Amino acid sequence: MRKIYKLIVAVISAFTIYSCSTDVLPTTGIPSETFWNTERDAWYGLNKCYVDMPNFFSGMSDELSSDNAHSQKPWEGNFELVQKSAISAGSPYGEYNFIAIRNANNVIKYVGNCKISEELKARMVAEARFFRAMSYLKLTLYFGKVAIITEPLSYDAEYVTRNSVEEVRKFVLDELSSAASVLPVSYAGGYLNETGRVTKGAALALRARAALYFGDTVEAEKAAKAVMDLGAYSLHTYGKALDEMQKKEADEMDIFIDFDEMGVDKDKFIAGMFNYVTIWQNKGNPSPSNPEYILTHEYAANEKTYDGERGCFMLDNRFGSGLFRYGFCSYKPLQEMVDAYWSIDGKTVPTPPTVGQRQAYFQTIWDDIKADKESSAKFAAFSSDPSIANYDFIKEFRNRDSRMYASLVFPFKGWHDSGAQKPIYYMWDPDLVSKDGNYSWSGYAYRKIITLNPYAPDWIDGSTDDYPLIRYAEVLLTFAEARTANTGYDAEVRAALNLLRDRCGMPDVPNSLENPLDFIRNERRIELMAEGHRFHDIRRYGKEYAASVMTGISYAPNGYIVVDKAWNDRNMLMPIPTGSMDLNPILAKDQNPGY
Repeated sequence: MRKIYKLIVAVISAFTIYSCSTDVLPTTGIPSETFWNTERDAWYGLNKCYVDMPNFFSGMSDELSSDNAHSQKPWEGNFELVQKSAISAGSPYGEYNFIAIRNANNVIKYVGNCKISEELKARMVAEARFFRAMSYLKLTLYFGKVAIITEPLSYDAEYVTRNSVEEVRKFVLDELSSAASVLPVSYAGGYLNETGRVTKGAALALRARAALYFGDTVEAEKAAKAVMDLGAYSLHTYGKALDEMQKKEADEMDIFIDFDEMGVDKDKFIAGMFNYVTIWQNKGNPSPSNPEYILTHEYAANEKTYDGERGCFMLDNRFGSGLFRYGFCSYKPLQEMVDAYWSIDGKTVPTPPTVGQRQAYFQTIWDDIKADKESSAKFAAFSSDPSIANYDFIKEFRNRDSRMYASLVFPFKGWHDSGAQKPIYYMWDPDLVSKDGNYSWSGYAYRKIITLNPYAPDWIDGSTDDYPLIRYAEVLLTFAEARTANTGYDAEVRAALNLLRDRCGMPDVPNSLENPLDFIRNERRIELMAEGHRFHDIRRYGKEYAASVMTGISYAPNGYIVVDKAWNDRNMLMPIPTGSMDLNPILAKDQNPGY
């Protein structure tokens, strides 16, 4: 599938228009009536829909606008404005953009003109309808009402009004249901049947996601169960013997886990860590054969097709030497995300220290090492010494969910399976907070999703690892939450959740719970951390919940204020951008409430 992306730039630009409100065909372009004739035309036209599919940054943007993560760099996006309820039509969040919808409409309207079989035409239309539905799902989650457009608009088309939220939601669910009825479960590979194309499972999984976001738990459960019943997916496991770097980290986990005292199977716990962290790395189970990947955005070592976000943009510059040439640390986890991880019992969340206590705890350990901070050997020796477990600061990170250690890096923690071919211990220097823009101001850095297959053009490091847009773990969580809401926390729910727990080396979920939905939602937050669901989950849980988690200060371990979050109920929807209203004046009279 990755070969597709290299072949479509010049041809597709001729008939792909930038906005439904500014449809002007270049005089040098190829008219649709001329282009859509051959099998190759159909292939090129549909492949443009794949180029436009969401990517890692789409999800990370929504993560950064929640209580899970932060970016202090305004040029990266208006994420902090969302957290502070300071967004406006002039400084908006989310694009009111119909480019992908027009590309899909082109395929749906014109592919019938191509000299291909009726079966292939039907499948290609189904693929395009999937992408159109995906675009409408994103638009309605941000803006609520959206204009439903099912034909390529001419340059002199009338301005369009927004359809109701109910109409848009029905359209999305109907489109995905229709696509699922046509799409195959899998592809044989090769030209026109590339294995990375949209499948029946992808359409059903996206329908499950949409229904859950829409509050339709009956349809969410039904669609998720349909994916499970296909038998085409399973959870990724690493399935290899640990290499020397991984073994070194496994040995050091005794600092953080009291395996014997807690009755924890060390081998299972360690295997679970690497099962989880390698989901996003081709070294573990290369895409597209990864059984957990339902839909991926694929990449290649090419200046037009690599992923430029998943390496240096997530790494603190303290990790730069020997791994990537740059560490921009544009995105970092917040303390609230750290606090959400289960204790090692898999059912309780430990009470975190107060801000003042954590500051004092950190200062104590920092005072003992800061004189030697310029010596990497001394810092490594200090951080890997088992006695470090006695520091109060370290106790906060002891005996926690395996996914915490696989997903983020905290001060003094070793990260050896980093691709640097040497142990790395995270030295978080409080003196650099707010002074170095490529440094974590929150005290934490990402490990999850970081790629080990960098592609390095002249100016920046990127990735050739594929990125899963939909993975089977999400389907299991959707099924568990929806079924619990519909019929209760039963054996089927527990079986789905225990698949996730077994994969990451954590205990089975409890047989009974006082508040099962709250439990499942925290499990969802942990499992899907940094994948972009939290922004939408906060809002679907309701205004009261949103106000409780999106109000208050996020602190770094030294007491530094990272962001002062402030909730406003208008944030249930984002403002229509000024630029969109300029293009379509009708929108100016139909702005979302509060903007």
